Amino acid sequence: MKTLITNLKGRCLFNASMKTQPEGMISLHDSKKQKTELDSFLKGGEIVIESEDEFESCQKIAEIIKGAQKHGRVIVAFGSGGIGPLLNFVANREGVDEIFTCYGEKIVRLPILKLDLSKTRRKIITHLSEKDLSAVEIGNLVEISRPMTYKHLNGLIDRGLVKKSSRLEKYSITPAGRLTIV
Repeated sequence: MKTLITNLKGRCLFNASMKTQPEGMISLHDSKKQKTELDSFLKGGEIVIESEDEFESCQKIAEIIKGAQKHGRVIVAFGSGGIGPLLNFVANREGVDEIFTCYGEKIVRLPILKLDLSKTRRKIITHLSEKDLSAVEIGNLVEISRPMTYKHLNGLIDRGLVKKSSRLEKYSITPAGRLTIV
C-alpha cells in the first residue's frame, strides 16, 4: 500500500495526489486549517495536531509516519504553512520513501536528507535531553576521552543542536537538538 501523508490543501493537495497516486491518504493539520471544497472530494483520514509544542507535534507526526510505514510505502507532501516544516523534518528523520512540496501550484520532488549523527553524538544529545552536563560528565557517561568529548560537543554546537552555558561550564540541548531525538 502507498500512503500519502500531507498538510497540503486545495489545488496543491489535488496535484500531489494526482502525481503520487496513493492508495491511502492522511491529511495532517493544526486546528486553524480551513477546508476547501476540493478537499472534500479527496478521500482519506484527517488528523488534527493540536499541540503548540514543536517537540510534541514532531512526536505525533513520527507516530503517524511509523504507523503508515508498517503498511507499505510512505510519501509525504508538505506545504510551507502550519505544520509543513515539521512534517518535512520528521519525514526526513523517519526515512519516508518520497518527499514532495508545493511550489506555486506545482508539485516538486525533493531529495531525502540525512541528519547524519554518529552514535556517540546521539548518545550525547540523549543525555543532554535529560539534564545539563559538564564536558567531564558527558565524557564519563558516553565513555570517550576528553579531547573526543570536546570534538563532538563542538560539532553539535556548530549544527545548533547543543549550546554551552556561560555559567558553570555546562552544556544543554537546544530546541533543534530536542527535535533530533523524536
